[in-house]
Amino acid sequence: MVDGPDLCFISDRHKSVTNGIAKAYNHAHQGYNMRHLGENLWSKAYVLGNRFDVITINIAESVNAMLIDERKYPVASIFNSIAKRLSEIFRERLAYVLKYKDNKFVPTAEKILRDNMSEGDSFYVENISGDERQYPVFGSGCTTKVDLLKRSCSCTKFDLIKILRDHIMAALRSKHGEDYGLRAYDYSLPLYKVEEYLLVYLKSINVVRLESEWCVP
Repeated sequence: MVDGPDLCFISDRHKSVTNGIAKAYNHAHQGYNMRHLGENLWSKAYVLGNRFDVITINIAESVNAMLIDERKYPVASIFNSIAKRLSEIFRERLAYVLKYKDNKFVPTAEKILRDNMSEGDSFYVENISGDERQYPVFGSGCTTKVDLLKRSCSCTKFDLIKILRDHIMAALRSKHGEDYGLRAYDYSLPLYKVEEYLLVYLKSINVVRLESEWCVP
């Protein structure tokens, strides 16, 4: 392609692409794919499912980083490399979770619950009306309203990760008394349960068959 003002490149705003085009075609115009930008923007702003932990909207870059050497392989080999990597990860995580099969939650979630239970002791709850939708929790220089029925709180921390935070623990203690520790599992999302993890990592990952065996309509 001949460099000039009539030449235009459309990209996804990736810095390396922008820099590369600027070096090779310094007279050409650069534009951005609005559909790509729009999908990224809306995926950040509106997620119908539960949002927790670290979220990436660019899973392709994550896969590229994992398979940086395999990208020069044929397509079928790339998919088999992905299947091999995922199978290894699944085996490792399944073996890890099996060690804690007698627990209700996976170890990381159990630790979060224990820590939040301990920190929740420093919060004060004033639920005069006894309304489960109104648990004002005071502590750490702020006031948070907890709704145990909706599993929600005004600070939105519980809404994001769906595991009981310290102020939620305080509200739960106010409702259930000394037995609140046992009820903590009922108010957290089931995805943290050991049995749920086991179901996820028990799934099989199939390899791509030889192209000669493909059945294409």
